[in-house]
Amino acid sequence: MQQHRSNDVADPGFDPSDPASVAARRSEILAMEEAAAAMLAAGAALQLRAHAAAYDFGHALDVAEGCAESAMHVRSIANEVALLVKLAAGTAQGHLASASVTLREFPALALALESNAATPAQVHKLVETGLKVNHDDPAEQTHRRGEFVQLMLERCRREPLPPAALQHAAERVAEELTGESIDQRHERAKQRRRVSVEDLGDGMSILRVLMSSFVAHAIRDRARKQSKAIIRARPKQATNTTPKSSTAGRAGETAETGETGETVAPDERTLDQVMSDVIADLLLTSDPTISSAAKGIQATVQLSIPITTLLTHTDTGVDGSGGGGPTEAGRDGRPRRAPALLEGMSPMPIEDAKHLAATAPAFIRLLTHPITGALQAVDSYTPTAAMRAFLKARDIHCRFIGCRQPATNCELDHTIDHQYGGTTATWNLSDFCKNHHIIKHHTAWTVTQHDGGTLEWTTPSGKTYIDHPEPHGPTFRPTDQLFRPADEHPGPNSSERSVPEEDPPPQLGPNSSAPPF
Repeated sequence: MQQHRSNDVADPGFDPSDPASVAARRSEILAMEEAAAAMLAAGAALQLRAHAAAYDFGHALDVAEGCAESAMHVRSIANEVALLVKLAAGTAQGHLASASVTLREFPALALALESNAATPAQVHKLVETGLKVNHDDPAEQTHRRGEFVQLMLERCRREPLPPAALQHAAERVAEELTGESIDQRHERAKQRRRVSVEDLGDGMSILRVLMSSFVAHAIRDRARKQSKAIIRARPKQATNTTPKSSTAGRAGETAETGETGETVAPDERTLDQVMSDVIADLLLTSDPTISSAAKGIQATVQLSIPITTLLTHTDTGVDGSGGGGPTEAGRDGRPRRAPALLEGMSPMPIEDAKHLAATAPAFIRLLTHPITGALQAVDSYTPTAAMRAFLKARDIHCRFIGCRQPATNCELDHTIDHQYGGTTATWNLSDFCKNHHIIKHHTAWTVTQHDGGTLEWTTPSGKTYIDHPEPHGPTFRPTDQLFRPADEHPGPNSSERSVPEEDPPPQLGPNSSAPPF
């Protein structure tokens, strides 16, 4: 939490020593908050109706064309809405469907949102919980859901509950009104089991697994017990004398001596950290027992490491450049090493990347443009389809606007269909995730590929969006030297670097997934 010093406040806009001034300023602030909340609620209500209209529009077209099951028109308009509201296509489609359900099943909640009787977050929780009120008779289900909404809106008027607390109260009401047993609801909920990964930055991610509550708690309990056993098995720290099996470290610490004689740093991980490592170790090294077909399958991830970084020494030099190896200047002018990238997008620690590269069974060398960083060619060091490897290295992810599904999970698409004379060449191929591959072929969206793999998308409404391939590795921006007379250019010993006016031919770029030797 941010800490404020007494001299941070320049002019608070009121007299702290005058109670009337303090009260007036408080009232003014709360009035602004109330007005802002009302505006947000009105905007959310308008967007709710717009989303519902978009979904109903697409669904009507799907029904008219007999493709309601594949929902091609719903997908098409959801992708266009996603670009307008800056959301992922799947998220936008979910919002459109949810809005349609809200207006159809809980119209009173839309009115409550418009009048600011309930906040957008409260409405979301009430819809989510209200859908659990089910009955075999449609008329009875409608009546019970209406009763649920009235009871919960009355609760909102009596007590300003935050969304989480409101949901807990709503769950109890829904359980009383629903005609379904918990067993029936659980069987339906089990159909939504899934796994997802959210990258947080700084080389860290969250692995989410939706599963049975019983199994989830059992997994956590076992991981906790195993982690406690690991912590209890740690060597005791030395007090008065140094054991033969350890060497002295900092005050109050000992360092173990491994079987080969090397010094091993003491294990200071917390219980939570050990639990995380235990679960990762079990998932990456164990085989499932439910089927022998999955036995022996190993994990595969894409890791891009600049060769200039890979060849840099581990020890940090006096200038912070990492032992004198090749570095690039950051925005502040200080030298820094270009980061390693997981799946071409998420930076990860250099030393972790070097360790993975040292143990990798195979790797691919990338040739990049030395100025722009654009990929020029790919050179395989293992038996692989060179063209497919080139495109996955160039595209990194699905090439639909804003989609970041990794290229390893994508399908190659002919920009100009093969059946219409499109060639199977890198300048006529690109990676699309399954959803956007379908959108491209079965809706009114169109795409044109330009030089360098740049894609120009045109929406069914006629708007155009440009998607450029991600640059690989560090790129260099022209300096003012380009605009100086030749005799004013600095000499070869100058710290400034000039950039040629014409792009030089492709050279070995700074990106590689392991040393090219």
